[in-house]
Amino acid sequence: MSTAEELGALAARLGYALDPGDVHAMHAAVAGAEPAAAALRAVPVPDGFTDPQRAERWLAPPAAGDGTPAGPDPWAARLRAGWSGRAPEAAERLERLHAELNCTIRVLHDRARGHRPPDGPPRPLEGVPFAVKDVIDVAGVPTTGASRTRADAAPAAVSATVVARLEAAGAVAVSKDATTEFAVGGPHPPLTGACRNPWDTARWAGGSSTGTAAAVAAGVVPFGLGTDVGGSVRLPAAWCGLTGIKPTAGTVPRTGVIPLSFTTETVGPLARDARTAGLVLALLRGPDGSDPRVGATPALPATGAPPDLRGLRIALPGGYLTELCDAAVRAGVTHLVDVLTDAGATVVPGEIPSAAQALPIGYQVVFTEAAALHRRDADRWGDYDPVTVRRISQGITTPAADYLRALQFRAVLQAELDAVFATADLVVVPTTPSTAPRLPDCTVVVDGEHHPLYAAQSRATMLGNLTGAPGLALPTGFAPDGCPVSALLIARPHAEHTALRVAALFQDRTDHHRRVPPVVDRIGGPAPSPSA
Repeated sequence: MSTAEELGALAARLGYALDPGDVHAMHAAVAGAEPAAAALRAVPVPDGFTDPQRAERWLAPPAAGDGTPAGPDPWAARLRAGWSGRAPEAAERLERLHAELNCTIRVLHDRARGHRPPDGPPRPLEGVPFAVKDVIDVAGVPTTGASRTRADAAPAAVSATVVARLEAAGAVAVSKDATTEFAVGGPHPPLTGACRNPWDTARWAGGSSTGTAAAVAAGVVPFGLGTDVGGSVRLPAAWCGLTGIKPTAGTVPRTGVIPLSFTTETVGPLARDARTAGLVLALLRGPDGSDPRVGATPALPATGAPPDLRGLRIALPGGYLTELCDAAVRAGVTHLVDVLTDAGATVVPGEIPSAAQALPIGYQVVFTEAAALHRRDADRWGDYDPVTVRRISQGITTPAADYLRALQFRAVLQAELDAVFATADLVVVPTTPSTAPRLPDCTVVVDGEHHPLYAAQSRATMLGNLTGAPGLALPTGFAPDGCPVSALLIARPHAEHTALRVAALFQDRTDHHRRVPPVVDRIGGPAPSPSA
């Protein structure tokens, strides 16, 4: 293990400007990650797994398609009935919500007031307002990434593909929402400060799609767009009582999104219910000719609840994925499984032996790619959130051999999921080990014991980012502290529809997703009734 001075000298040779404090923090972070990297180095690469491209092949779609939805989704009419034409009202309520939660970087009043439906029949989301995480471009609006280095950014020339697709469907962007800096920094970005949780303002809403989750949970908008690198859609969904989807890698274009990690990053929707999330996801998918990772994608059918779940097999891995988990979260998972088995599902064996390695190795990939991306601004790191610098600086000194070994590990982990999916349709695990972290330190509390945020929050979610598998977080109840708990449905690649249908059935038989947080009474309204 190199000394701090040696790492600092290496960083300087590579063109990264780090002060002594940054170098010390980088050394501590690298030392903390070294055991996982060393353990992976000691394991021979299995025959046939030497080429990291094998991991991309695992994500290939089963059939050709262009991502166009299979047909009109009847849920769109329900959304329009409740929300069409309410964009100006949503923007006004968002101002009041921001005063409570610090959830918004910019409210788009002009955009909200300026929507004019074209002649002809309504488009699927005509006049329906939505929220946008401020790492995603909206034409005519600056994208700050919650960074002081972008506080004076010029307005985006064009909207990100995902925003343009929703606007083509008639939806109206009403906000650019709070995020951790560049979707990787700490809960307290220097530009904006922390976003508070709508269920308990003494807690964090979760990151990094923090403001979007708060806005949806408070009923200001029916859905929003987030990004997910290690759980950044699913974690705030869990802590705010929402349904959030990280889609299969390579199905939703990232064009117009501030990049962070080529390998693990996706764009996904946050909504109150599975039907809305599925409708939005169907509109986002498919190639745009710019994101090189997104190819032909099979259509996503409309989300509907099956009459029962006979024939559905669910695996409940234990070990690392459940050993650090609060009793209230475990009870929520048990409740979900009870509802699913009552509907006819069967629990089958299924373990993921390398699950404990996914989080540290996933972070190694994320931080290495993030450091490379942010090298162009290395002379401005002094203005970055210190947590951003501490986290991504770990990637500065990652040897090429370690980075490639991490990419090879992706395929090994995928093979373990294949073994589970040979006999199961879904994997069910806790989304995150605890209810929302308390501000300001944001440690997570599991059965009364405090744990560091980054060592605990993404234990299950990083599985999907590192392998590319889709995952859906959904609320499964409430803890004694009054905050939501959540479970994660992990599906095989391109099987989002399976998770969505199961979630829809669960939500038809329970009311957790219909509950609204206390902040709703304080911001006025009323908001449209929660869906389904």
